[in-house]
Amino acid sequence: MLTGTLLRFAPLALCIAGCASAQQTYGVVIPATANIFAAGQSEAFSGTLPPAVHFVGGEAITILAAGMVTLGGGEPYSHPDGIPFPGGTDLTSYNGLSGIIATDRGFFLTGVFLNDSVPSGNGPPVLNFTGGEGFLILNPELFQTFFIGTGLSPSNAGPGFVSKLFAVPQGATRLFLGISDGCVLAFGPPGCYQDNVGTFEAEVTVYNSK
Repeated sequence: MLTGTLLRFAPLALCIAGCASAQQTYGVVIPATANIFAAGQSEAFSGTLPPAVHFVGGEAITILAAGMVTLGGGEPYSHPDGIPFPGGTDLTSYNGLSGIIATDRGFFLTGVFLNDSVPSGNGPPVLNFTGGEGFLILNPELFQTFFIGTGLSPSNAGPGFVSKLFAVPQGATRLFLGISDGCVLAFGPPGCYQDNVGTFEAEVTVYNSK
């Protein structure tokens, strides 16, 4: 499970109601080659640069995703939530972005918020989503990769699903969407995007109360 103040459970309606006076929705296509660890760079060290949504003053974001991808020839196809995979995902930090851990799955849709700078250095702490993918609200830091999946979680109020709410960190101007992949998906650096096949499609809604 996630620890610390990065994960915060609260009624989704609080922020959505306060931000609904101004919102913008974007459609994004994410190829399976989209290297989330190349976000903010001029070229990808493996695969392709991930697509980005640019915004001004966003306070919260919801994301609804669908589609199927496979990470390499012969591997099974996966929806945005990922699928069980031996060893799961445990990728080290790279290019100024944090790594990401989800040892119960692989092949999932991943995001990261950036400001206008080019990421560099070691990056913020790595988030561990193992068994914690069903969060309702997430407060990631700048340059900290995070699990998106389909963008839906089971509702605490009854049957059905609700949208995950991603709080926009202070100073963020861009949200990148991509895949978490590595030549060794567990306990290795990111890479080996070039043989990935398929696409995810996402609907990204940015909420702003101003």
